[in-house]
Amino acid sequence: MFLGHAFSILLHFEGRLDEARLEASLATVLKGIPPLASSLVGLGNAHYGLVPLSPVPAWIDVHEVPQLPSELSAPSALGELVPRITSTPGQPLLAVRLTCAPSDCILAVSVSHAIADGYSLFLFLRAWSRAMSERRVEPLPWARQWLASQERRASATVTPEEFWNRTGFTWSPPGRALDVPRPSSFGKRTVPPDPSLLAGAEGLSSNDLLCAWLIQSHAGLLAGEAGLAVTIPVDYRRSLQGLPGNYFGNAIRGAPLWLDRRILRQETLPELAMRVKEAIRGVLHEHGARDSLECLGQVLHEQGHPVLSELHTVHPSSGFLVTNVSRLPFGMVDLGRGPPLRVLLPAVEERTAVIQQTGEGFELSVNVPA
Repeated sequence: MFLGHAFSILLHFEGRLDEARLEASLATVLKGIPPLASSLVGLGNAHYGLVPLSPVPAWIDVHEVPQLPSELSAPSALGELVPRITSTPGQPLLAVRLTCAPSDCILAVSVSHAIADGYSLFLFLRAWSRAMSERRVEPLPWARQWLASQERRASATVTPEEFWNRTGFTWSPPGRALDVPRPSSFGKRTVPPDPSLLAGAEGLSSNDLLCAWLIQSHAGLLAGEAGLAVTIPVDYRRSLQGLPGNYFGNAIRGAPLWLDRRILRQETLPELAMRVKEAIRGVLHEHGARDSLECLGQVLHEQGHPVLSELHTVHPSSGFLVTNVSRLPFGMVDLGRGPPLRVLLPAVEERTAVIQQTGEGFELSVNVPA
């Protein structure tokens, strides 16, 4: 869906990972997840497809350094540690960089949002961990037809406003050119208040409160003249009947939350958190996923596949996307040196944030315009 976007993860390990074992086990995993070993290709009539990369590259880019940066989450450090990718036809949709110092190392992985979401990233890393321990690795189901919409021809043309309401994502033509690389920017690490210390209300989760805290803290920089359009991606695997729980693919639904200037100015943090909760509850069911697919299908039918480069995870001038990966156990990934010392999922795109849980609590990565 989102051809111009990518996301990344950093895993910090004590000691040095075995590059040869990493490369061999990764090759095994990629056989069972074909999109990761593919590139985009133009198929005529502005259609895009996936074709296997040929020749197959050496996936792991190894860098030797005297020592790792003292603050791994600093944007300058991330620029050195994280590999860049663009979703340009013919180029890889996966990149891996191993940065080795004498006493520790960083494994950084970047994946194109054209083929995967955050949950799929976890499934991939879990499979890689199993391959490293010589356990049997099951291929991850990824057949796109499982997410095909049962298209109904609508009488009215889909507008960008309707698209956002029905999918949670943004359509803002004209789109950016697919063949122009976009340099990655990285958000700054933020340690939020302990959710238990925030003024709460019964029934609000830590994630509800932290999302509201992010909105309240950054609305002044992010909101447009009318207000703020918030998108919260949801895990459709729990709500789309018949879809395997280990499906490898892209997000197909976000919870849209519109907050006008009055709401942003007057409502308390618990009130905003309740809005977050209700927005997610309102789409986390099969009808919400199917309606999003139907809307996407109609837009593709009406506009043609070039519209794929006009779809965005977040409104480019008055939006904010908050991804929650706190329930995904990235800290259990073992690539030969035991669990990582630290896991960091930086907010790569502008106007995005990531909520992550650590052994000490929560931490956030926030990428907002200066």
